[in-house]
Amino acid sequence: MGHAVRFGLLGPLLVLRDDEPVAVGGPKQRALLALLLLRHNRFLSADWLVDALWDGHPPSGARVTLRSYVAGLRRALEPGRGPRAAGELLRGHAGGYELSVPPASIDAVRFTELVDGAAATPDPASAERRYAEALALWRGDLPLELAAVRPDLARLTEARLAAEEGRCASAVAAGRHLAVLPDLRRFVAAHPEREAARERLMLALYRAGRQTEALAVFDEGRRALAADYGVEPGERLRELHRQVLGHAVPPPAAPAPAAPAPAARLVGREAEVGLLAGMLDAARHDGGRVVAVVGEAGIGKTSLATAVEESAGDTPVVWGRCPDVGQAPPFWLWAQVVRALVTRPEAGRAGADTALAGFAAEPAAEPATGGLDPAARFRTYEAVSALVRAVAEPAGLVLVLDDLHAADPDSLLLLRYLASTLHGSRVLVVATLRPYERDPALVAALADLARQPGFRQLRPAGLDAEAVADLVRGRTGAPAPAELVRRLVTRTGGNPFFITELLAAPEGEPPPSVRDAVRLRLHALDEPTRECLDLLSVAGRELDLRLLGPHATRLAVTDLVTGAGPGAVRFRHPLFAEVAYAELAPPRRAALHARLADACARSGGLSPAELAHHYGQAAGLGRDEDHLRWTLRAAEDAARRLAYEDAMAHLDRAAARLALTSATSPAAAEAELAVQLRRTALLQITAGIGSDAVDRVCARARDLLAVVGPDADVRTALWTLGELACNRAEHAIAEDLATRLLEADDSGVIAAAGRYLLGVVGYFTGRLAEADEHLSAAVDRLRDLDPRLLSGQTGRTPALAVHDFRALVRSLRGDPVGARADIAAARALAERVDDPYGRANAALFAAWAALQEHDVVAGRAAAARCREIGARQNMPHFVTVGDFLTEWAAVRGGDATRLAAMREAGEAIYRPGLRSTRTITIAAVAEAHLAAGDAGAAAVLAEEGLAVADEVGERVLVPELLRVRGLALGDAEDLREGARLAAAQGAHLLLPRFPPSASTTRPTPQGR
Repeated sequence: MGHAVRFGLLGPLLVLRDDEPVAVGGPKQRALLALLLLRHNRFLSADWLVDALWDGHPPSGARVTLRSYVAGLRRALEPGRGPRAAGELLRGHAGGYELSVPPASIDAVRFTELVDGAAATPDPASAERRYAEALALWRGDLPLELAAVRPDLARLTEARLAAEEGRCASAVAAGRHLAVLPDLRRFVAAHPEREAARERLMLALYRAGRQTEALAVFDEGRRALAADYGVEPGERLRELHRQVLGHAVPPPAAPAPAAPAPAARLVGREAEVGLLAGMLDAARHDGGRVVAVVGEAGIGKTSLATAVEESAGDTPVVWGRCPDVGQAPPFWLWAQVVRALVTRPEAGRAGADTALAGFAAEPAAEPATGGLDPAARFRTYEAVSALVRAVAEPAGLVLVLDDLHAADPDSLLLLRYLASTLHGSRVLVVATLRPYERDPALVAALADLARQPGFRQLRPAGLDAEAVADLVRGRTGAPAPAELVRRLVTRTGGNPFFITELLAAPEGEPPPSVRDAVRLRLHALDEPTRECLDLLSVAGRELDLRLLGPHATRLAVTDLVTGAGPGAVRFRHPLFAEVAYAELAPPRRAALHARLADACARSGGLSPAELAHHYGQAAGLGRDEDHLRWTLRAAEDAARRLAYEDAMAHLDRAAARLALTSATSPAAAEAELAVQLRRTALLQITAGIGSDAVDRVCARARDLLAVVGPDADVRTALWTLGELACNRAEHAIAEDLATRLLEADDSGVIAAAGRYLLGVVGYFTGRLAEADEHLSAAVDRLRDLDPRLLSGQTGRTPALAVHDFRALVRSLRGDPVGARADIAAARALAERVDDPYGRANAALFAAWAALQEHDVVAGRAAAARCREIGARQNMPHFVTVGDFLTEWAAVRGGDATRLAAMREAGEAIYRPGLRSTRTITIAAVAEAHLAAGDAGAAAVLAEEGLAVADEVGERVLVPELLRVRGLALGDAEDLREGARLAAAQGAHLLLPRFPPSASTTRPTPQGR
């Protein structure tokens, strides 16, 4: 083929052609490729593939669908292949297929070869390198969940564990026990049953001079094996235990080299300080810059940020710090920054923007009720951005965001937005954070920052021997002995904070030594002062002195705390807080959490989220009801602040708490039902309409409907679940819920909702006259309602898009004038009640109607509106649909080069799990291929659409799919059947598209 194609199975499926990613289609098509890769260069029968793809329950037409998936893979993998040329990679055989590729092109094969080679290598250093090279091929967990390949995935997962274990064992054998200790600890904690790894951990600890900890590791393993498996440790582990007890462990095979230095402070930081100074100068003269300083605790990240402040001159410097223990409220990081910026004279009018009101300090209070407005989130983002630019304009500005790894999700989202606006400002953002590779939110934030011009990432390494000698000399005033320097470098990895602590208390590894140093300081305090520190450690953040009680002034005698603004204090270092908290006995810890929560619930000082956290930590003290009440209040507060991710976390906890008693308590079941409905509303915003995440929550809500008390008002649940069932193409469920709604209430919004749901089901199932009747009845109901009854419901209840769906029905029935009038009415209603979902829906349905009518001009304009509103209001589904409609309009406008992009954009709509409308999208894509002259692809796509229609019962555009397939294949029977079905449905829009020979009857379009 002339191109190098490589495949990645060790993580999310990946295909690279000449090192460029290749899009290979939707979930089923990707699963098919994974099946072929796991059995590469082998013939696989079509029957086996069908059975494997659908886990033994293939739908009707699965063989046809498989052929469409194969055709899609061939187009993706071999784009230069002619229409009738034989495939070179994906080869067809009688009754099946074969993926013919070089084994080395698959990462799973290379991984196995490297692991086998490492296991056979006698030199431990070489073996360690091979194991590390093999493990570097893994990009994440294996997402494939098909039963047919579970043995393959289990084999790869076990090989990965064996490779991790082998790498650590090789490192210990090579004398690098100090370097590998952290990895060994994590591995043994995650896999306590693997005795060989526990043996290596004991050996590494013993050779590090920590005999007591090595013996404790053995005891811990013995308890775990007895509790979980009822067995004793094996002979090898027992023998090592005896050797450790008797100091008879054999020496390592080779002398241990010094561990690679991963940490530092300002000693030995000349290059980093110079780079930061250059970035500050560039930000002031050439546009904004962002630098992320990434490293472990104590590496000197904050010291580097302080160096920037010291060199800033007249440029103002503002700090925002993330609490590294406890639970930060939403936007806590930016609340500090905004409060500092608004007081500066340069802020001007930008500092008075009402959108900044949410950052003002205020006590926890009853949260305001009302709807969720995604637009407000972006108004807040823009207000913060404008404030930052205004303060920076005269002399520049440095924003230091310290300990970003501890930031709440909403602060990270705001940073991502701000970074995209800095290019025209005079701002330098310095963010310090710990390694973030395992934190998806931080990975996403840093990836966004990295795309901005002028971004740099610094990863300060540990101090080398020369720098450590300078640090010790600076601390002690005397030259450092070479042996002391060597020990410090080896034991701390060059971390300057740990080095400093070890100079005061030299024994032990950094974590134990730090704990010992803090314990000494804590135990030296008198009881009233210790009481204040204990409460401060429970708070996990800075605290108002008044909440610490009458003895708070005693804190001035200890250097463990420092001021945190007027009338507030915090621990000087997070490690101090962690150690103080760990020293508390569990009953005392719970009592202090309850005491702090009670005090703040009465007088303020903590957010609802923090109060929920503290009541949750007061386990065993009968505070469960307080915990639940404040958890729900925290969710409402977070939603009011547009912190949807935080709100979801609170609702998740509340749902889990209520689920413990829902089965036996109708009141708890009703309360959990309300929580689950709230979760669906937020998931509609964050995960996407019709997503699998929404479906899982709805399944639980449906279960709860069966156990709530007879007097419970379940109308909102029926309403919400009915529309979500439509999104999942569960038409029978939606019809049943709509009928129950009509029986429950025949007036007002509820009756309109029932008629609306029946109309939606009628549209999707191709009963157009019935759908028109129900939707018209719903419109009549809404016409007499006070619009205020429909406001404040964004994302909370179905949007009652009755005009939108009636527009689709009337469009198909041949009444484009009536359809446009309905879209205009929907748009007007959305404006009248200020509903952001309604605005986006009106744009989406206008584009949808244009799709049905093949109106390229109207479709392009409506798609642009749909994308713009969705992007502005953070509603990803509307952006995705707008992307597809834009590509469709381009193809139907004559640009055949966009065919692949159109198909990829169409697939993206359904990745979160949406099931409805798929046949409509496929019909549009198939017809676009037919119009572009690609009859073969049009036929395959139409066949796929018909298979989906049979599977989910979505019949509305089956006539169109039959027409496309009939024209593509020259099949007169398809054309006759399509015309007959269009006439039966009353789809008068479609009938003129059929050739005259397909039908002799041409009913008159239904005007309105």
